[in-house]
Amino acid sequence: MKRIISAVVIMLTISTLFLSCGSEKPMVGVKLYFVDAQMLRLIPLKVYIRDSTPQKEAKIVLDELIRGRDDNPKIRRLIPDIKNCMSVKTDGKMAYVNIKSKMAENHPDGRDLEILTIYSIVNSLTSIDGIDSVRFTIDGKRQKDFKGFIDMRETFIPDYYV
Repeated sequence: MKRIISAVVIMLTISTLFLSCGSEKPMVGVKLYFVDAQMLRLIPLKVYIRDSTPQKEAKIVLDELIRGRDDNPKIRRLIPDIKNCMSVKTDGKMAYVNIKSKMAENHPDGRDLEILTIYSIVNSLTSIDGIDSVRFTIDGKRQKDFKGFIDMRETFIPDYYV
């Protein structure tokens, strides 16, 4: 009787182990685009996140861009480390990014830095399967510009030559 109970316990333990291993979602690679140390171009950095819906992956990507990589001397932060300075929603193959005005206020001035920031976001989000383009709002409204240089009313597609 003890042997039967022991065998059942062992089989239940093994089956639970197999079920728990199989339930963990696989990882998927995405590219985060950060500005180089000289602030001249974007550099892709491949990271792995849990495979999920484009909406959840987009939120993770934005959070990673905000968090930055301050410990890496080859890249610099352009997006201020301000919690909840951006949010994202997806609809079809489009990501809609809402930028809070406090991010714009804390962003460095200059045409080139504005372009690098926008394409850091666009290129990173479009590295997610299922997202092809990005639109922006500032404080929930479509605005003519972010800091005076880029027309934010457009739909953005990735530009890997920035």
